[in-house]
Amino acid sequence: MNARAQQGAALLIMMLILILGVSAWLVRGLDARATATAKQQQATAALAAAKEALLGYMVTTEAAFPGSHGLLPCPDIDASGSFAEGQAHDSACLARYRSVIGRFPWKTVGLAPARGSVGECLWYAVSGNWKAATLATAELLNPDTNGQFRVLASDGRLVAGETPAARAVAVIIAPGAPLAGQARASAGSGVEQCGGNYVAARYLDRDVATGTDNANLAAAPDAIDDFITAEPGREDLNDQLVFVTRAEIEERLMRRADIQARLGALTEAVAKCIANYGRTNPGGAADRRLPWPAPMALTQYRSDAAYDDASIGWLSGRVPDRVNDSSARTGNALARVLGNCNAAAVPEWTPAMLALWRNWKDHLLYVVAGSFQPDAAPHSSCGSCLSVNGAGSHAALVIFAGQRLAALGQVRDQPPMDADTRAVAGNYLEGRNAANFPDATGDSDYQSGAPAADFNDVLYCIDVNLGVAAC
Repeated sequence: MNARAQQGAALLIMMLILILGVSAWLVRGLDARATATAKQQQATAALAAAKEALLGYMVTTEAAFPGSHGLLPCPDIDASGSFAEGQAHDSACLARYRSVIGRFPWKTVGLAPARGSVGECLWYAVSGNWKAATLATAELLNPDTNGQFRVLASDGRLVAGETPAARAVAVIIAPGAPLAGQARASAGSGVEQCGGNYVAARYLDRDVATGTDNANLAAAPDAIDDFITAEPGREDLNDQLVFVTRAEIEERLMRRADIQARLGALTEAVAKCIANYGRTNPGGAADRRLPWPAPMALTQYRSDAAYDDASIGWLSGRVPDRVNDSSARTGNALARVLGNCNAAAVPEWTPAMLALWRNWKDHLLYVVAGSFQPDAAPHSSCGSCLSVNGAGSHAALVIFAGQRLAALGQVRDQPPMDADTRAVAGNYLEGRNAANFPDATGDSDYQSGAPAADFNDVLYCIDVNLGVAAC
């Protein structure tokens, strides 16, 4: 073989070696990307399964917390000997309205230990308003209760929380590979299934650009916290997360016929407790006066004590519980219409019904007729009374305000987290029921009817004989 042929052969061999090297590099890159994609898909699947299990468990919590619908479990906070690994720390879940972070309570929701892309168990945060925490459970919980978490995309854009109603109620996080300073050595007993430890900062990341720290929540009730989710390729942030909104909880709860029926039964039972107040006046059958309403605008809407009657010239407002002002005029000895409702006289008023009222009390509105208000002379018949759809003579009405109606732009935010929109009657009532507010004379005509895009109020009437019926 001559020199030129030898040079050609050598060049060909070098080209083959180069091609093989580039091919191997490309294959390794493709393998790495395929592995990363597979790990990301594993985390995505684990997060989706955990979220579905969480929502499935949510609809069962009423058994342990009668009258409460929508509560979410507390996290697995530490290796405390009183709780099994993966169990929600429901009786050790910080103060009321304070949000909590910890490991995902896989045992409580009926899963095996759920793991993300690198085999680490999932983490979980729940808003203080929504946690099932025995004595630290919220005093008022229904689908109008806002979450306490905003969620940011990797570039800092909000993906949850542009409005108070759009904030997340809960967040589930799959940690990625440990970053600098995230030592995950085992803490010993109590973490045999998941391994590692309960120090959130060793698993969850902080984004320098936005200052968002997934591991730390504000140490105060009613705080609003931010979380951030990573996108593939970032080396300084690798947490993947999903979140739960109040709308998702509302959709699962309010489509249930049993809950709708229970809320109707609550409205009827509340009306019967108010009617029973009139039966216990010292004047007997000749005096069937009923209490004044509580104001529509309250300094806060959670506490039962805030639902206190008032003589302010209006005969419509929220259903009162405390009736000291009314009883000072009627001589009635009853201090609380609902808290002390006589279960013998109103058998429907069970402890579970009282608990249901406590969670939905902001939805219950009330109008008393002019002839039956405490300031009137003792009455047992109509002079100035209420009507519905142009008919009837009623001593009082109890109205349950249904779900917010998007067609009417109804918003029901509450302090202390948000500006008060619950004081506006039109955010609860529709049609003539909203137009009549505030009712200064107690002789207006109210409205009932089938649910529609612009109407969903449910009315119960109290007649002059203190009978109660849907109207």
